[in-house]
Amino acid sequence: MRQTIKILRYMPLLFCICLALVSLLALIPSTSIPKAFQFWDKAQHALAYSILSIMGCFAFPQRLRPVFFGLITHGVIIEVMQGALTSTRFGDPLDLLADGIGVLIGVIVYAFLSPKLTGTLQYSH
Repeated sequence: MRQTIKILRYMPLLFCICLALVSLLALIPSTSIPKAFQFWDKAQHALAYSILSIMGCFAFPQRLRPVFFGLITHGVIIEVMQGALTSTRFGDPLDLLADGIGVLIGVIVYAFLSPKLTGTLQYSH
C-alpha cells in the first residue's frame, strides 16, 4: 500500500507529461508518427483519453469534474488546432466523440481502481 501512495504522489507530474505527449502527437504531421502508433484512429483517441482520464483522476482526486471537463475541452482545442495549424491533419467531430468516450471510460475505470489502490473512494465536490 505504501508503494501505491508513493506512485500517486508523482501522478500530477506524470499526467502533465502524458498530456503534453498526446498534444504533441496530435499536432505533428501524421507522416512523422512511428508506424507502431498507426492503428485505427478512433481507437487511438479513445485509448489516449482513457489513459489521460485515469491519470488525471488519480493526480487530482478531489477535482474530478475539472479533470473530466478539462480533458473534453482539450480534445476540442486539439481538433480545432489540427484544422487551423496543420496541413496534414484536420479536425474531426468523430475524433472528438472518441476522445469523450475515452474520458468517460477512464473515469469509470478510476472509480473501480481507486478503492483498491487507495483504500477509499475519493469524491469531487
